[in-house]
Amino acid sequence: MIIQTGGRKAESYFLPIAVKRTSDKPANFICEIKLGPLCGFLVDALEDDDALRALVSNLERAADDGRDVESGLCLQRQPGFPPAGLREIKRLGAEQSNTSVRFGNCILKAYRKLEPGIQPELELGRFLSGAGKFSNTPRILGSLETRGPKSVTLCVFQELIENNGDAWAVTCRLLEGWTKRMHPDARLRIIELAARLGDRTARLHNSLGSGAEAEFSAEPISDTDITNWVHEICLSATSVLDQLAGHPSSMCRRLVAHRQDLVSEIRRLGATRVQGRKIRLHGDLHLGQVLVTREDVFIIDFEGEPLRPFEQRRLKVSPMKDVAGLLRSLDYARTTMQKQSKDSAAGLAHIIDEAKTALLNAYFSKSGGLAGDWAEARNLLRIFLYEKTFYEIEYELANRPDWVEIPVSDALALLDGNELSCMDEQALA
Repeated sequence: MIIQTGGRKAESYFLPIAVKRTSDKPANFICEIKLGPLCGFLVDALEDDDALRALVSNLERAADDGRDVESGLCLQRQPGFPPAGLREIKRLGAEQSNTSVRFGNCILKAYRKLEPGIQPELELGRFLSGAGKFSNTPRILGSLETRGPKSVTLCVFQELIENNGDAWAVTCRLLEGWTKRMHPDARLRIIELAARLGDRTARLHNSLGSGAEAEFSAEPISDTDITNWVHEICLSATSVLDQLAGHPSSMCRRLVAHRQDLVSEIRRLGATRVQGRKIRLHGDLHLGQVLVTREDVFIIDFEGEPLRPFEQRRLKVSPMKDVAGLLRSLDYARTTMQKQSKDSAAGLAHIIDEAKTALLNAYFSKSGGLAGDWAEARNLLRIFLYEKTFYEIEYELANRPDWVEIPVSDALALLDGNELSCMDEQALA
């Protein structure tokens, strides 16, 4: 069942419905039903284990080789798809826009809010699992799509990666261990993790720009590209500063007072020509999108920014956008731990600066000509750090107003040049 809402713009949502014939009330159900001899409960098939197994089994029987079925759905499977009888289900917790469950030996991810066209996560996942030959992301094991003039991706099945947590949780645990002196080697482990993440991100970008398929080739960054990026970021900055006007925080008022300086700085950064390349990206890369295993890291969740339509998520952009997301995520980890241990603020800042330097060293040593030379890359990096920081301010105003001073203070540091003190050319090997 696909639900379409009203309002100015129609929106479609995925809600597979099943009837559970039982006298025992399920933990989660939509309503109780009684139709003649039929009694039971109407349930969301993604939230009920028996209904979910039945849904996949019925689709397999209807289209065993991936052919279209009468319902208009197509289940495609790759080697490694969990065989019937070995489909233990484990819920993975709530998400804002998706439902993910452990389904046998893979992760089933269902997209609740739907958009016509192939989901970027499925498109990039198929490429990276195949021609892209990038091994540090879960392989695509299957998908469920509608078929018609405008296909829609409903679910993907991905390889299960056993892990020790995402890079955000691991980094915060290590920082906490360092502040409490429980783990004296925590600093080195954070730096090693950052270096590995820089290396794997560079390898990811090399794959996405390899030209192994037509859509995945690197292209020169044009003057028009930079003009468009700068224009969008300046619009975002102006909107955010308008929202901050009148904010009671003196720090917020200080940022608003620098409105013209900020816009001028962003435009200045975009005024020089660059030799770097633009490619398809992860698009929303941060520490929470990385799984840490015993010996490696795996990059996940290639949906891009959920609020952007698919065509915008598919645009080729400077790889510095992904790198900026990782650097900002490290800064957030630092600030989160500083809230818990203010006495260790200077030490935490130093560790994170070392981690960022290690990440950049590893990235630039493997990224080839994608980023251009360091001076060009640094300008682009600053542009996308501004973009990410203003996005964070807007997010915090809407969701966690008590946190808004975190990205506001970092925006001021970026304007002062302090945010990049660890990224000067002499700091990099």
